[in-house]
Amino acid sequence: MTHAKRSLSLLSLLVVACGGGGGSTFSPTFPDNEEPAIRDVLARLAAAGPATADPVAAGITSAPHQLFVVDLQSGSERWKSAVGQPVSAPQVAGSLVILHEQGGVVARDVANGQERFTVEDEALYLAGASGEGEWSAFVLTTGGGVGARSKLVVARNGRIAWQRSMEQALGAPAVAGGMIFIPWATQNVSVLDVSSGEELARVRVTDTPVGRAFRRGDEVYFGQNGVFRLTPSIATGARATAAYFEPMARTLPGDPALLVDPYRPAPGPASAVHKIRLDWFPGGSGETMAFGDDTIYSTFYRFVFALDPNQDAVRFVYAHPEDIVGASAMAGGLLIADEGGGLAFVNSEGQRTWSVSVTETPTAVTFRPGSFQPRGAPQGPALSLEDQLLAAAQNRDDRLVPARRMAVHMLNQLPSEGVTARLIEICAAREEPPPVRDEACARLAERTTGASAVVAALGRHGLFLEGTTAGPIGPLALAAATMGDARAVPALLAHVVDPQTSAADLRLIFQALATLGGDATAVPLTDWLRLYHAEARDEELTLAVEAAAKTLLALEGPAAIENVEALATDPLASADVRAKLTALTNEWRAAQPPEPCEGEDCPEETEAEEEEEVVIDETFEEAPEQTTLPMLEQILRPVAAPLRACLSGDSQRASSARIILVLAGDGTVQLVSVTPDRLQSCIGPLIRRQTFPGNRRGEREQLTYTLRR
Repeated sequence: MTHAKRSLSLLSLLVVACGGGGGSTFSPTFPDNEEPAIRDVLARLAAAGPATADPVAAGITSAPHQLFVVDLQSGSERWKSAVGQPVSAPQVAGSLVILHEQGGVVARDVANGQERFTVEDEALYLAGASGEGEWSAFVLTTGGGVGARSKLVVARNGRIAWQRSMEQALGAPAVAGGMIFIPWATQNVSVLDVSSGEELARVRVTDTPVGRAFRRGDEVYFGQNGVFRLTPSIATGARATAAYFEPMARTLPGDPALLVDPYRPAPGPASAVHKIRLDWFPGGSGETMAFGDDTIYSTFYRFVFALDPNQDAVRFVYAHPEDIVGASAMAGGLLIADEGGGLAFVNSEGQRTWSVSVTETPTAVTFRPGSFQPRGAPQGPALSLEDQLLAAAQNRDDRLVPARRMAVHMLNQLPSEGVTARLIEICAAREEPPPVRDEACARLAERTTGASAVVAALGRHGLFLEGTTAGPIGPLALAAATMGDARAVPALLAHVVDPQTSAADLRLIFQALATLGGDATAVPLTDWLRLYHAEARDEELTLAVEAAAKTLLALEGPAAIENVEALATDPLASADVRAKLTALTNEWRAAQPPEPCEGEDCPEETEAEEEEEVVIDETFEEAPEQTTLPMLEQILRPVAAPLRACLSGDSQRASSARIILVLAGDGTVQLVSVTPDRLQSCIGPLIRRQTFPGNRRGEREQLTYTLRR
């Protein structure tokens, strides 16, 4: 067909609709979001009742290309047919299977594979297809953008009833209750009478795109990044006031879309989209929208993660023997199809309970489960969630690294102390891919349980003659600090003097010692600084020297300042080291409160200062049962102004600081840890300057205090 003839054909279809009236259909003047019209549509849906259809799966194979349909009830293949070069995956639309082949869209009978008709594609791609009973509909489109054009084709009993073209981008339609629901131009959903093509109602949404419509049970849904359920509240045209749900944003393996965007070229039958996908089924009632079983399934090749749609939590991870090329969520689990011809059902516990196989080897499979309810006993033992995640994390398929990384991330959600030991193993394994190992190390640093495993791992050193290797020292150090376990201090100090400890790990050890270290830590740190401050010629060791000096100032304050200042002026040290140490000491001195002034030359106090002067009784007649927050605030009141000065002088303008204070039973300060750590050198010495009471029990206490501007 020539370009001129094609343009004339499209113009004719715009002027005259085949098979009926509907001249106002898709008109820019058609009223949208009219609640009476929407209620009429809902009443018509309710009167029609839920659709019934044979449960089937349609698949397409690689060359030589075969289209086939499987009856899910019997598990047997109904038919298969050789096809031309396929452009899309097959779609089941009522009594038809729709497949876009090279040059045109072919409709075949879902019961026997008989070819019913072909529609020339006119350089458009298949956006979507749907059907119910005797009616089927599909959309061809160029997608969005300037010069967009589309064609809607409607068939009845396997024959074209009417078709219409328009100069707009149409999305994927749904046929339900004798109506067609068609998203278009990313904002609109038009409801057409399936027999006449007349537009009955229109919804317009302006705050989120809409691209796909579909039916589930006796309800209609549409959306793109999130999902609307068609209810009267949709007349508001806004997410916040309609029955709408959008799952939490998160990074998933392969970054699959909630719904495949029909305004972009359709994925081919061999596209990875069929193996990297999200599946769910809709739920909700009244004016609410939700995901059924409160679950969304993320598939990545052979893995299926059953995720909570509202929070970063996993219900199970299932590993399939072969790559998954199609799936459909339903109550109680997920139907899947694999590239070896297997069909299976995975229940809500992550166990396979039903499976069949055919002789075909598909690249893409589409399900229409209908009322199908797979039944069967679990195939294989039930694994704990920890074991499921660990097995996924340690899978050796190189393609699955993103999913393995996610398994590590989810493993960290479990509070078990055994998980900490597992993360240590993965973090230490040099044979693991860097993304997996790095994720394990990052999550290990966040652990709050499993301190014994951390302390034990820190006790290992790399000894050539004994054939031993050290653990992941840096992440272990941060984990010990997060857990607040001072048992790790001797092991950390041993790694400080171990020549095999890397500069990067040293920096993290010093950060941890700023939280965990007591008075006994200062001498080894001072010795290390004296030995290595002049050796730092690369960035990593320079940063380690800076971290050691910062920790020393945080632990000792006035007792350390002269030593650090001496190192900052040592000509043997590099210019970078001298600059960093000078900046640290200047920052520390600037944060100190002014010395009290005595004599005639002192400035007089202003009235405001006189009014603010408050005499605080810092003594306690007897040791309290425990140190309470009001007691802590009273003790810190004499340094309240300089503490606030630490915040006001912060280069990054922190609005608050979190202080963790550890006191011995006699009131001796064992630890002051400040977050953000850049305020440690300013706040730490002020806290240590105060006198704290012991407690009657003589037990170690830990207090948390938030300092605000």
